[in-house]
Amino acid sequence: MTEAVQLPPLRGDYRIITCVMPAGRGAEVLEALRREQGVVSASIHHARGIGTHSLRHRVYSDEKQVLTAVVEAAQGDAVFELIYYAAGLNAPHAGMVMMGHAFRAAGIAPAAPGEDVQ
Repeated sequence: MTEAVQLPPLRGDYRIITCVMPAGRGAEVLEALRREQGVVSASIHHARGIGTHSLRHRVYSDEKQVLTAVVEAAQGDAVFELIYYAAGLNAPHAGMVMMGHAFRAAGIAPAAPGEDVQ
């Protein structure tokens, strides 16, 4: 029998961490969060957009992945640092990570083993 996932209480002092990283790194970072910090209230999604380069107004297109995690305040700095290095943001122009306050949260519970998720 597997252990039940313990989600944080609904009300409390939380941090919401949002990271914009190069496409393809999200699954690795999500797994590192779960494995190293025990964070299960995180999700990733794909983003695509266009912009202009400021020197010659050339149009370019880029794809990124956006990770959002909700953690208890005491865990915030450690999770922020883990995301920063696991996503490769210590390299120039790789992306960004932000952290803010959240006073209410609803955790994201993972699917039970063998459960059909659609």
